[in-house]
Amino acid sequence: MKELTQKTQVTLLEAMLDGSKVGTIVTDPSQHDNPIIYTNKTFIEMTGYTQEEVIGRNCRFLQGPGTAKEDIQKMKEAIADEKKVILTLQNYRKDGSPFWNRLAIEPVRIEDKLYFIGTQTDITLERSQQQAIMANEDEIEKLMLPILSVQENVATVALVGTMNLQRFETLKVKICEYVQEHRIEHAIIDITGLSWNEKSPLYWFTQIYEALRIMGSNLYVTGISPAAAQQFANDLDRDSRLITFSTIERALNFITQKTASENHIS
Repeated sequence: MKELTQKTQVTLLEAMLDGSKVGTIVTDPSQHDNPIIYTNKTFIEMTGYTQEEVIGRNCRFLQGPGTAKEDIQKMKEAIADEKKVILTLQNYRKDGSPFWNRLAIEPVRIEDKLYFIGTQTDITLERSQQQAIMANEDEIEKLMLPILSVQENVATVALVGTMNLQRFETLKVKICEYVQEHRIEHAIIDITGLSWNEKSPLYWFTQIYEALRIMGSNLYVTGISPAAAQQFANDLDRDSRLITFSTIERALNFITQKTASENHIS
């Protein structure tokens, strides 16, 4: 590069910037309101503005109703402190359409004069794909823990696969929300097809039992083998009244008899 004339160097650098997929601007904080003094073609194509509309303006014209105030404040503080900052924020094109912008602002001093270089990358597609993946994961999680109403005031959930703490916490939240929303009096958790990651986690179900008891509902655990029933008894507190059954059918019969008895008494 040293062998090239300054004009050739500048031309080559501009061609490199214009051919980049990253929008680039330069601002001059020594001027009023820190205006844009340079922009590459990528920035123009990304935002829909012309160079005449951009040069001489502060880049806040890209902000809009969806631009987070905390991100704006972080930019202001970084510029005031002459520090580099990288943010992902929502900006707006000239036609009003929003896009997600991965913005990097970096202070640069040339011959003791301060400039700020801002680079913008449109990550709208990447963001949309991430949201789609998260939505799919949420849907898969729901399918892994399906809660069904089998008769009036009775709901069941059959657990299959491996249970770990994270999945258990999801189950606890979901079943409590379902019981509250549908006014369920009796909830059955069947663990016939369940395996465990931890050594002895059966006592976890007492957390759900206590939560439902406070809500005025009952919890039953089915699919309990004789060995598991003994382990369950050892794990539970003496004051716990959590009832277990070998099958869902037996639990339903118990609930039917209990309901009939309560109705007879009342």
